[in-house]
Amino acid sequence: MSESPEWYLVRVELTVTDVNDNVPEWRMVPSPYLAVVSFDTVAGTLVYKLYAEDGDEGNNGEVEYFLSDGGDGRFEVDRKSGHVRTTGLPLQRDREYLLTVVAADRLGSRSAPAVVSVVAGERPPQFTNTSFTIAIPENTPEGQTFLVTPAVSFQKKPIVYSLLINPSSLFSIATETGEISLTRPIDYESDQHRYLLLVRASEEHDSMSSAQSCAAYRCRGREEDGERELEKSRTPVGQELHGACEPRVCDP
Repeated sequence: MSESPEWYLVRVELTVTDVNDNVPEWRMVPSPYLAVVSFDTVAGTLVYKLYAEDGDEGNNGEVEYFLSDGGDGRFEVDRKSGHVRTTGLPLQRDREYLLTVVAADRLGSRSAPAVVSVVAGERPPQFTNTSFTIAIPENTPEGQTFLVTPAVSFQKKPIVYSLLINPSSLFSIATETGEISLTRPIDYESDQHRYLLLVRASEEHDSMSSAQSCAAYRCRGREEDGERELEKSRTPVGQELHGACEPRVCDP
C-alpha cells in the first residue's frame, strides 16, 4: 500500500495593484443630491457642499471639484472646498437647475459625474434613506419602534409624517419623528408575511409640499431567526407605484 504524499503543489496567481490607482468617490448624503436657494439671493450664497474621497496615498489623494455642465452660469464650484455658490446672475423663481459635477485627484483620475439639483424656491421634504434591512422577531411588542423614516425640510420647517397605505391598520407612525411601530403583535402563522407601506412626509400646515416613500415589509417567524427585510424607494407625489412597490410583492 503506497503512502500518501507529504506535500502538494498548488498554483497561486497574484495581481499587484497600484495604491495610487484609485478614483474619487462621492460621499454626499442623502441621495439624490438636492438643494434649494432663494431666487433673489446675493452672489456667493452657499448652495451645496460637494464631498468626495480618494484612496490614493499622500498628496495624490487630494481631491478637486469641477462644474462640468449646467447652471447657465448661475453657479460656481470652489475647486478646493467643493462649495457650490451663486455667481450673482439672476435666478428664475421655482426653476430647477441641474449641475453636473466631477471630482479629480492629483493624478487626473476622475469620479463618475454627479448631478446636483438646485431649485430657486421651495421643494418638498427629502427622505434621508432609500433602503432598509432590519431583523425583527414576530413577537415584537405593540408600540415598540422597529423603523424610523426621517426626512429633511429644505425650508427648515417642522415635518409631519403619516401612513398613506397601512394594511389592516397594523402599523402606526409617530407624526413628529417618523417612528413606525405595530398596533398589535404579529402572528407568523395567521398573519400575512409581506406588507406594503406608503409613508408621507409633509411640512406642517402645507400638505401640498410633501414627499412619499413606499416600503415592502416582510416578517419571518422566530424559527427563521426573526429576520425580515424592508425595502423602500422614493416615489414622487402623484406618481404611480411600480416594481417593488406594487401590491403583488406583499402577497404571503
